[in-house]
Amino acid sequence: MGRARVLARLGGLALLDELTGDLQDRLDAVLRDIGFGRLVGVEVVDWEPGRARTRLVPGPDQTNVHAFVHGGALFAVADTAFEVACNSWGRVCVGLDVTVHYAEPAQLREALVAEALEVTRSRRVASYRFEVRGDDELVRCTALAVAFRTDRWHLGEDEWPPEWRARH
Repeated sequence: MGRARVLARLGGLALLDELTGDLQDRLDAVLRDIGFGRLVGVEVVDWEPGRARTRLVPGPDQTNVHAFVHGGALFAVADTAFEVACNSWGRVCVGLDVTVHYAEPAQLREALVAEALEVTRSRRVASYRFEVRGDDELVRCTALAVAFRTDRWHLGEDEWPPEWRARH
């Protein structure tokens, strides 16, 4: 799904144009420095409010008994995309529920890209759909997730313009 279509679906606002300069750069630093993702080798490829893409090239320590990529590694790349997407509005969010469907085995050293996309968002709860694809573009797993949106803000509430906080 292209950026224009995502932005239209999220209300037609040029969201990244509103989230500019120092504030966007500081939030970007937060969203790219997720400890667990870093630990297992997940890279944040890109993000915008309500959407994120992450990437993992699994190594030998991330395989299962069948020599395929372990489901936990697939989930790690997907969950990191979910974490970035739901926190990308600046509001501190935490996962409540995730349902994963493993569709195809992934191979060792195959680049896996996860994309999370917001489906719904209210003041307190947001839902996301995401999938992980391999080098061949085949879906390796899909997931649906729900996040709880707290009253806290990354970087501190006062850093965010009041009109942004009211809408997001």
